[in-house]
Amino acid sequence: MDVAAIGQPQARPAQRPQWRAFERLRAAFAEDIVRAAPVTYTPELVAYVGLTNLVAIGVGVATVRTSTDPAGTAILASAIALMAVFNIRFLSTVNTLFSATTFMHLGLALGVGPVGALAGAVSESVAVLFRYRTGLFRTAFNVPLVFLANVSAWGTYVVFARLPVHGALYAGLTGIATGFVHWAVNYFMLSGIVTVAAHRPYWRQIREALVVAPYHLCYGYAAIGFVALHDHFGAMGFTFAMAPVAALQAFLVVLSRRTRQHETERDQLLGQLQEESIRVERSYDATLIALTHALDARDKETEGHSRRVVEYTKLIAVQLGIEGEKLKLLCHGALLHDIGKIGVPDAILHKPGPLTEAEWQVMRRHPEIGALMVEEVEYLAEARRIILHHHERWDGRGYPLGLRGPQISQGARAFAIADTIDAITQDRPYRRGRSLDEAREEILRHRGTQFDPDAVDAFLSLREADLINVAAIRARVALDLLVGNSSVQRAPVAAGVPAPA
Repeated sequence: MDVAAIGQPQARPAQRPQWRAFERLRAAFAEDIVRAAPVTYTPELVAYVGLTNLVAIGVGVATVRTSTDPAGTAILASAIALMAVFNIRFLSTVNTLFSATTFMHLGLALGVGPVGALAGAVSESVAVLFRYRTGLFRTAFNVPLVFLANVSAWGTYVVFARLPVHGALYAGLTGIATGFVHWAVNYFMLSGIVTVAAHRPYWRQIREALVVAPYHLCYGYAAIGFVALHDHFGAMGFTFAMAPVAALQAFLVVLSRRTRQHETERDQLLGQLQEESIRVERSYDATLIALTHALDARDKETEGHSRRVVEYTKLIAVQLGIEGEKLKLLCHGALLHDIGKIGVPDAILHKPGPLTEAEWQVMRRHPEIGALMVEEVEYLAEARRIILHHHERWDGRGYPLGLRGPQISQGARAFAIADTIDAITQDRPYRRGRSLDEAREEILRHRGTQFDPDAVDAFLSLREADLINVAAIRARVALDLLVGNSSVQRAPVAAGVPAPA
């Protein structure tokens, strides 16, 4: 090798045309190959497969003779192999396959006899081994299974043919009988091995197999045409009978490939749509954060108030069993609860002393103003209820609507406690904040009057460490507040908390 070529990528040798064709064929099936699970070799399973082989060998020795039509046998065996390789899976998520090989098996067995039954069984089993990597053990069962089903159908045909009855109707009934026997032998044996290998109820397998029985009856009826055409035209007669079926399967193969291609494109579009939905949702959340910052800049009640009330609300809501999308919508409402204060004049909003009754009338309108502001935003429909209800009381003495008990949205009932906790525990210009224990006592005192009893019980069951962590927050709200749900796990809610006397 030239020294200069060391470390340089080497050109791959050109593949021969036949190898390139094989690679294309392998790639065509790569996405559709479902590799079989490993076999667990139990004594019962090995005995079942061994017994099936012994029976098949005995029947084969007794019946199989040299084919009187090697050309016709080769034609149909090859068609069976191709159909087994190119069977049809319309959707990648559905394991149901379609192949008309049963029709070919019946035609080959009835037209040629036991040697055709054996040739069809071998050709399909080898094709399935190639495509689905079923392994030699499964193949060792598939060959005798299909052979016994085929030769049983042939035996049924021979019995009917020896009866002194003739005519087209009788021929059709003979075909139906061969189709039924083929189905019965195939699925009774197949159900047996499934029962042995997977311990599934045997008769349940038979009941499920009844779904495909009508197809076998139709296949048997149609397979009589193979015999008639073969008797009249020889090997070419087989091609006449199988041509429309092969054409149909070829069309369905193309159709299924297109369907699965469209399925892949659909999945890609759904993925893009989901990503776009996430971006839109983030934009919504960022807009809400911006609105909250605008309100905080105008009404600097306490540093970090907006974030703390959302965190408290999340803690209480989780205890009440609110989670997922409902929890996020609740956070939207908690975040925007005082957005209506934008419509309150500065003289009232920032008044250092107590408000007059007229000024209170203006201040008490802020829930309605806030609800009106987001009325046209469908995404904030649940948040609007919290904005409108967050000053309502359990006993009906709140405002602006005077709602009572369950008439108040559950999110607003949880938020009312969160807002009260923050109001009690945080410093204000005119007083010092009180302890969490005092906040608990205050909230318990108003259980069943101002506050929902269930929400109070949920609050009382919260861990001390979680409440302390929230009380220490001084940061402004940010997008991370709405991205995920509360990381706090739900704790057992205290039962039997006494109502205040």
